[in-house]
Amino acid sequence: MAEIPPTMKAVVNKLSGSNVVYGVAEFPTPTISDDKDLIIKIICSPINPSDLNHLGMVKRFGGDNVVAGESPFTVAAPLPEAAAGMFAGKTHLGVGQEAMGVVVAAGASPEAQALIGKKVAVSMAGALAGTFAQYVKHTCGLKTCVVLPDGAGPSAASLFVNPMTVIGFVHTMREEGHTAIVHTAAASNVGRMLVKHCKEEGVQLVNIVRKEEQEATLKALGAEFVVNSSSPTFKEDLLVAIKATGATIAFDATGGGPLAMDILNSFEQSLRELYPDTCRGEYGPPQSRALYRYGGLDRSINEIQPSVGVGNWTWGGWLMPFHYAKYPPEHRAAGIAKAVAGLTTTFSSAFGDKLSLEDLARSPEQYKATLLSQTDEKFLVMPNGV
Repeated sequence: MAEIPPTMKAVVNKLSGSNVVYGVAEFPTPTISDDKDLIIKIICSPINPSDLNHLGMVKRFGGDNVVAGESPFTVAAPLPEAAAGMFAGKTHLGVGQEAMGVVVAAGASPEAQALIGKKVAVSMAGALAGTFAQYVKHTCGLKTCVVLPDGAGPSAASLFVNPMTVIGFVHTMREEGHTAIVHTAAASNVGRMLVKHCKEEGVQLVNIVRKEEQEATLKALGAEFVVNSSSPTFKEDLLVAIKATGATIAFDATGGGPLAMDILNSFEQSLRELYPDTCRGEYGPPQSRALYRYGGLDRSINEIQPSVGVGNWTWGGWLMPFHYAKYPPEHRAAGIAKAVAGLTTTFSSAFGDKLSLEDLARSPEQYKATLLSQTDEKFLVMPNGV
């Protein structure tokens, strides 16, 4: 193994006076302090939409007033006083949730030593350190560090967030007694995986997109029910698809506007038409309907109106880590095994540009460009070189 340098580069958010500064900073390289410690040299890390909370912090606070930082490869903006608490007791906030890397050092335990030289997928979600770093420290045996098969490619860097979300959706559907799913923003990487996973699991799926080319993309993957929210006949098309599938649960990545209401109304109307003898007036159908928000692509207010009735429906939030925390460890282990098995098929990810750490904040303009990653142009960060 090559010698590990004493310092490394990482992309973080830091406080500097009254400003928040995002970009490349120098840190001591993590070292072994426990028998089960692993030092992992990061190969690549994806930019997921869920990374934008930290990745986009400077843009969120600065808007159009993002400026170059005092250090090279950094950008800055004033930090509102009300937001300063997020740095309480912390020197910085890491960026990046998941990655693929190679174990280059390990603690003295036999199980840790056995991983030296192994390629692994790691999740650092919720940790002070992020994966947009040259090295990270992890712990052998944790559920967020998975040994990868030989020949694993860049899709392995996205093992946790998207595949485990998709597997969790289908599990939630079954646990709550539903038989088919509605999914929004369905041309995303998550959406494409869900199309393939549902076909394998024999689950019918209604896919909501907003562009004609996205319809074609999903149909090419084998999607049977694809409806376009930009179409003048969207509500009619949605009802037809929901009646055909019997879907009564939805996972919404948009999180705002009237779409959630449109889905809930379609659930109710479908059940009223399919089972007219079971409805109880204003209380609606007795069958359970659920809509879970798991993303926030639309920042406007959700337009949930009382017309959906006071009956048996749920509108709430769904987050992958919280889902798996509700069940025994075996459920998560089974999900990871499925994700690993499908890395090159069901759970493969599409990437566009490869970015160095410096590319993330070469200028305010370059920084803002990294916040616009699209499904087929998903950025892949390469901390140790492109």
